[in-house]
Amino acid sequence: MDETKAQAALNMVMDAAPQVSAIKKLDGGVSNFTYLVETDDKPLILRTPPPGARSGNAHNMVREARVLQAVHPVFALAPKAIGSSDDPSATGDSFFIMEKREGLILKPGQKLDITPEQASALCDSFVDVFATLHEAPIPDTARDIFGDPDGFVARQVAGWTKRYHKLGLAEDFTDLVDWLDQNQPPPSPHTSLLHNDFKFDNMVLNPDDPTRIIGLLDWELAGRGDPLMDLGNALAYWIEAADPPTAHQFKRGPTDIPGMMTREDLIDAYCARRGFERPESMTFYQAMGLFRLAIIALQVHVRFAGGPDVQGPFRDAGIMLLGRATDLTKG
Repeated sequence: MDETKAQAALNMVMDAAPQVSAIKKLDGGVSNFTYLVETDDKPLILRTPPPGARSGNAHNMVREARVLQAVHPVFALAPKAIGSSDDPSATGDSFFIMEKREGLILKPGQKLDITPEQASALCDSFVDVFATLHEAPIPDTARDIFGDPDGFVARQVAGWTKRYHKLGLAEDFTDLVDWLDQNQPPPSPHTSLLHNDFKFDNMVLNPDDPTRIIGLLDWELAGRGDPLMDLGNALAYWIEAADPPTAHQFKRGPTDIPGMMTREDLIDAYCARRGFERPESMTFYQAMGLFRLAIIALQVHVRFAGGPDVQGPFRDAGIMLLGRATDLTKG
């Protein structure tokens, strides 16, 4: 991506588009490419998919823009989408433009120098923002984008199981797949907007008070359904200090520093904030979150390595996550 292509993209989706002065690819993303576009007006963000094979909604730029256009009015921490296009004549692929949220975005493994008391307050913010999202009204436009939430859990189990089989791993996790199929919870009474990638490196923190979350990014996996599936997905990223070294290699936030909640604390705090009892089926949601994240990691691995059994860090992470999920189901 260069300045000429960025300018063409802005011209395509904006009236009286500002003049592009510089463009920089931002680090951190493995699903889509994100660029900071400096202009003579204000900085903007341009997102476009990577080359090669695409995986469902994860690389659908027009859909992500539509998600933000629907969600931003009811959940202010979602950035405002400015425009999108699937016409490749500007950038060579589909893209969308959104506002830039100014603040602190933690890269995976980045140290956050805060006290235990601040870490506790940040966890409270994490829970409150999560609950606020799940309590937000669902606009009609979001209903059109996400479809019918009935059968959401069953579709998720079936969809991620299909992706698992398609990978063709040498290792056999059939017992885990069967357990997830046979232990699905009853339909949830709490249909919600779901982010589906709720973790610290997708958040913007207030640089003057890093206990405050002021933005939530990367909505390409967003949906509508059981909010405990969203919680299970978030817990898959929540690495504790006592977890084994292999788990820490996949850490995506400062969840292991003094003052941070444990996964059990996080579940209890979320349920208390939402005003309902911890469900007996929480093991399913946690195992499903780990299973889903494992498949995402393995799909990324295959995209870069060319095969499921070539060695690599994302393969190691995927196998580790499948092992953690299996251990959970065995008590």
